[in-house]
Amino acid sequence: MKTGKFLMALMGLLAVTSPVWAAGKIKVATTTSTFASLVKEIAKDKADVYFIASPNRDIHFISPTPKDVMKVKACDVFVHAGLDLEAWRVPLLDAVGRLDLMGPVGERQLDMSKGISLLEVPTSLSRAQGDIHAFGNPHYWLDPVNGKIIAENIAEGLSRIYPQDADFFQKNLQDFERRMDEKMKDWENWVSPYKGAGVVTYHNSWPYFTERFGLVTLTHVEPKPGIPPTPKHLQEIVQIMNEKKGKVIIKEVFHEGRAPQKIAKETGATVVTLATETGEVKGDYAALFDENIHRLVEAFQKGGLTR
Repeated sequence: MKTGKFLMALMGLLAVTSPVWAAGKIKVATTTSTFASLVKEIAKDKADVYFIASPNRDIHFISPTPKDVMKVKACDVFVHAGLDLEAWRVPLLDAVGRLDLMGPVGERQLDMSKGISLLEVPTSLSRAQGDIHAFGNPHYWLDPVNGKIIAENIAEGLSRIYPQDADFFQKNLQDFERRMDEKMKDWENWVSPYKGAGVVTYHNSWPYFTERFGLVTLTHVEPKPGIPPTPKHLQEIVQIMNEKKGKVIIKEVFHEGRAPQKIAKETGATVVTLATETGEVKGDYAALFDENIHRLVEAFQKGGLTR
């Protein structure tokens, strides 16, 4: 996102009528549709929830609109991923101009990374490493157990800001966690025949998911985060997959398909598109994993791995 273009777009704000929020409800703005879904799990109909980053879009490269600025400016609570995933969050909040929504001390901002055991925290930083994240891999919501921690952060934050409704939020949290525990039994059962299987991912979005379900990431289509693959790198992937008997390539909907298909053609692997956000598939946060695991199991079976 070009900061100049972003600021130029904000010049039109004077002519924009502030977007309408539902009357009498807690106005919650979130950076992603997944966080919005989890807010609804905890706040139910007490909240009117707006999210900025559309599903099916790469979260790294969102360009907030004047409408987003006005929505956040008028919200009661702002929910975000923390860390450095949403590079566009800082200029967005600068445009909003509310200190109570700015981390880490803003009393009306909720950082969803609180309490998460982060993976892949770098020991050094260099441009030669590509678009590396300074605080660790930020795609933590793709582990459903971390989804429970995110929900706890939401319940804790809303209870602090609206103590009169704390019991309501906590009850909904307990109901959500109970449902997630039940679903985890199903998901683990579905994936258990394929534990230890090797997969290749396009971008390094999936370490929390693969670690949770006992899969092994062999390599990535991107040689470094954010760097397109070269022909040499594609051949290296083919060699790795043939040696390790990898039969599944995971990509996101917003990544090109030519490179994965080329690898698949030379290895007999199956390319599967998994959803990274609630809203890419129909349903709630649990439905995201229902669909992803269903697609993944089908891909393993096409690759010759059976129960």
